Amino acid sequence: MPQESIQALFSLFVVFAAAKIGEEVFIRLRQPPLVGQILAGFLVGPAVLHWVNVSATLDFMAEIGVIFLLFETGLETQPEEVLEHGYLSFAVAFLGVVTPLIVGWRFALAVGENQVTARFVGTLLVATSIGITAKVLADFGATHTSFGRVILGAAVLDDILGLLALSALASFAAQHLKVTNLLLTVVFVAAFFVLVLFLRRTAFPRVSPSLEKLRASSPSWSFALVLLLGFSAMSAYIGLAAIIGAFLAGMFVSESESVAGPLRVKARAVNSFVVPFFLANIGLRISLAAISNRHAIFLIVALTVIAIVTKLVACGLAALPLGKRSAFLVGLGMIPRGEVGIVVAGQSLRIGAIPNEYYSIGITMTVLTSLIGPVLLRMVLRPSRDLLPQSERAALDSSLRAG
Repeated sequence: MPQESIQALFSLFVVFAAAKIGEEVFIRLRQPPLVGQILAGFLVGPAVLHWVNVSATLDFMAEIGVIFLLFETGLETQPEEVLEHGYLSFAVAFLGVVTPLIVGWRFALAVGENQVTARFVGTLLVATSIGITAKVLADFGATHTSFGRVILGAAVLDDILGLLALSALASFAAQHLKVTNLLLTVVFVAAFFVLVLFLRRTAFPRVSPSLEKLRASSPSWSFALVLLLGFSAMSAYIGLAAIIGAFLAGMFVSESESVAGPLRVKARAVNSFVVPFFLANIGLRISLAAISNRHAIFLIVALTVIAIVTKLVACGLAALPLGKRSAFLVGLGMIPRGEVGIVVAGQSLRIGAIPNEYYSIGITMTVLTSLIGPVLLRMVLRPSRDLLPQSERAALDSSLRAG
């Protein structure tokens, strides 16, 4: 076997093993496992232990990982969930996107960054992680409360709006932003979403019953993979991020629960292998030098504060019809940036006008919000709950479920 292949296999072994150990540690600490996998990559990478270096093999596995990650996110996304509190979820998502986008943009300009970097910073602050917040809500049995459903519905919309903002980064990268081109990009992507959602309700129900008649192994899974790769390639071909196509492919096959249920099981199994490479590869690329100087530390602290405050205030205000306490919980639930924030941060490496340090700064901000948000949410959801008698705990749980 060639020496290059041996080195590639060794790198895959080290990165995967380290990522899974990091995942296990953070799950036991009741923290987001994605953070553990990023930190594991950071530790075994060139910044600390020097066991593994960035390579084309790891980059390719990371690309596969992020595509499957967004595919699973699409599988878990049911647009119908948004409709129950539709107007409220949309208001929370809209203000939760526009406010950090504008504040982040203006802040970057105020500290002397160029227009391209400022637009990138604004986009970086847009995302909300549905996965991290959903786990906290599930832990407390609050998924089906009114505020829980608003959070999840708004997070779904946030993901979609975040992907729209990500697709507009090509326009943002231009030194002179052409509003017409940007609007055309947004309209084009929105039309792509609408077309897929329309076909999801009309075409897929007619196709799905025929899949099981095929003689190939796992026909539904094979069909889903064809859609995943086809939609991803189509997105990349027309100038969008490939992950947009992956997200839409997952959403497309989620229409039928009889099909989507088994697909989720298979997607999680595949993701347990490929997603750690994406997350650990992020850690591999974090430069300690880039985040250890005064300017970088100032930016990390400032962007983390902006990320927390803008979501908390904007989303909380939009959710006030639920009551002050529930509105506060909605604001807290929208803080973690998670997966989409990480994906957006990675785009900084592809846009030459953005200083390289912003990759490490963006990842650090995403990690911090993914840790701080769940901790604050747990603190508010557990007001001396563990100290109450069983009967009073039940009453508290009932009040939570009432929203």
